[in-house]
Amino acid sequence: MLPFPQNSLLLAPMVGITNRAFRTLLDELGSPDYAFTEMASAEAYISNAPFETDYTDPRPNPKLTSVQFYARSAKNLAEACIRLKDRPEEVLPAGVDINFGCAAPHIRKSGGGSAWSSDPTKAADLVAAARASWQGILSAKVRMGPDEDYPRLLAFCQALADQGLDFLSLHPRTDGQKFRRSPRHDYTLRLAQDISCPLVANGDIVDAGQLDMLMGTGTEKTDSDNPKAWAVMIGREAVRKPWIFAQLRSRPLAGLTAPGTIKDIDRMEIGLRFLKLVELYLPEAWQLESSRRFFSYYCEQFTFAHHIKYKIMNSPSLEQMGTTLARYFDQVPGDRIIKPKNIQRRVH
Repeated sequence: MLPFPQNSLLLAPMVGITNRAFRTLLDELGSPDYAFTEMASAEAYISNAPFETDYTDPRPNPKLTSVQFYARSAKNLAEACIRLKDRPEEVLPAGVDINFGCAAPHIRKSGGGSAWSSDPTKAADLVAAARASWQGILSAKVRMGPDEDYPRLLAFCQALADQGLDFLSLHPRTDGQKFRRSPRHDYTLRLAQDISCPLVANGDIVDAGQLDMLMGTGTEKTDSDNPKAWAVMIGREAVRKPWIFAQLRSRPLAGLTAPGTIKDIDRMEIGLRFLKLVELYLPEAWQLESSRRFFSYYCEQFTFAHHIKYKIMNSPSLEQMGTTLARYFDQVPGDRIIKPKNIQRRVH
């Protein structure tokens, strides 16, 4: 039984961003239906490396959060799952998500992430080992692999699903594409129809039109002969617009959970609140880098985005970041407040 219903809105795992501070910010603004920690190393976790309890911290909503691991061996992933399930309830996540999609060179070189797409049998063994060691929600996140060969992708994903996945998430870009080309959501819809477990769509999802296309959330009934994705997973757009989950639920879309309204958005207050949460919940060694990653996306839609990003990236402290942000809105007051009627429009 999945911890989220059909047509749910999920927060994607993002390295250096989807930590406890950021997820708490989203929780205050209108939380996703389910979330993921940033990617953690199974090998580092079982060796008690520094900060692993922070990487795998599922708060503020442990029962609606999965810890994402990448692993170099089935044995190490199984041990990580065993250790995870022995944690106290307040830090016990609902699920484990296996990363088969990270295409970063150092992750692939280590044998993790999308490197597993070259060895489908051992990738399936990884899922089987996790399933044998973990009784909670088990999922996996994949990319398309080295190419756009759909039969190869389907065979790889089905082999993973057959080992006991509760759901699978697809980011439909190849390993080498990064974010340079549009995601192939035609592959998402094909895979949703062909695979035996629920499929979650991921990749550049930013508005209600895409929800309708991927999940059938419009006012018309979805054609039962043309299955859609079970849910969608939002990543970078949730950093640009941390209110996006409330925003999407405020629209008249069929089937979305917890419909509601959205109030005026105060971009300055949101940015300052994030800095406060970083100070409260993240190790000091993480605070500046995590904040820089957040503001590199958050400021993208400001009128003078390049200027404010440069200033914040070069701030030597959280306090200076906050001062820089406040000064920006003093100089460009029109960027500060977004009214609900304008919430779908870009500022510049």
